[in-house]
Amino acid sequence: MKLKAFILISIVLIFTSSSVQNDTYSLPVDPIADLYSYMVQPISENNEEKLAMFSYNENAMLIYDLEEQEIERKIKYDHQGPNALNNMKIYGGLSYINTDSIIYFDSQLDLAYLSDDKGNVYKRLTVDGGNVGFGSMGIGQSLAYRKGHLYVQSWPVRIGANEMRNADDYPNHFGKISLKDGSVERLLFDFPPEYKDKDYSQMLKSANIIYNQKIDKFIINFPSSHSIYVTDFNGYTKAYKAESSIVNNTEEKSTHKAKVGASSLDSFATWLSDQYEKLIFDPKSGYYFRIARKGITERAYNARDFATEKEVIVLDENFNHVKTLKHHGGSLLYYFFKGDQIFWNKDMLIHNVEAGNEDVIYFDQVKFK
Repeated sequence: MKLKAFILISIVLIFTSSSVQNDTYSLPVDPIADLYSYMVQPISENNEEKLAMFSYNENAMLIYDLEEQEIERKIKYDHQGPNALNNMKIYGGLSYINTDSIIYFDSQLDLAYLSDDKGNVYKRLTVDGGNVGFGSMGIGQSLAYRKGHLYVQSWPVRIGANEMRNADDYPNHFGKISLKDGSVERLLFDFPPEYKDKDYSQMLKSANIIYNQKIDKFIINFPSSHSIYVTDFNGYTKAYKAESSIVNNTEEKSTHKAKVGASSLDSFATWLSDQYEKLIFDPKSGYYFRIARKGITERAYNARDFATEKEVIVLDENFNHVKTLKHHGGSLLYYFFKGDQIFWNKDMLIHNVEAGNEDVIYFDQVKFK
């Protein structure tokens, strides 16, 4: 009897293990690729959902087959010559339109690159902004594409001959960059009321921008505003509340100038602030996902522990609040959509760094409808 019970329990355990394993979605990490990539985008090719991830070490774009859960192919770029692509790790941005139009952006040198999926860089554009540069100063630049133009936030130049002396008081602009000749039209889109008379860091002023082709509008997310903004940059702008209860404190730089050096002040004030750190969009469902994060403590900052309380605000295609999803609190780098589920990477500090795992990225699967 004991033997039969043991066999039965063993079968149940094996079945349960298999079920858990089958429910765990994962993607492999190429041996040469970086574990952390900030240039990642869900894409669609031939009506198939895929994931594009740039590998800085290999200077290549990896295209993932999400059904087979494997790397389908690589788009490799040279470091020198006509197909060279450089400077992506810190200053790079990505907008994958289709197999013939993959757009890269270097915000340090204000360069745009157009490539196909064979690695041919068929156009380079110098973006001349004068005393205004283009692109956030951080990694993972936010780019939006519409009808032959690239839209990216612009910033005053702080060094060199074109330096703008009143940079801190400069109004917010987006650059409408022509992918035909690199010419720029500046589009004024000033900061929300929450920013008025505040000494916020540049990172807390760095908006991310997405484009919804179906409604032909841009949606802009500011880290320190409880609203998101829908605009056509041509007279139409409407604000929609997308608020989280965990975002209620934003630190000004002036508060910490006495104890934090100038080189760390922006970073320090940003990490200690509650913020809406990202807005992402699912073109098929028309749903939006706004990621809210609680600021960390000074002690956590000094220990380089950046995990904190985080949640995801889900908005439908009409910007109605559908639900709020709990999140594990780590970095949300990799995500994609399948039906009514959003897949985002599990906490990589736990599942990759602390586990010594550089071979697999694990995903949570969360229903958003």
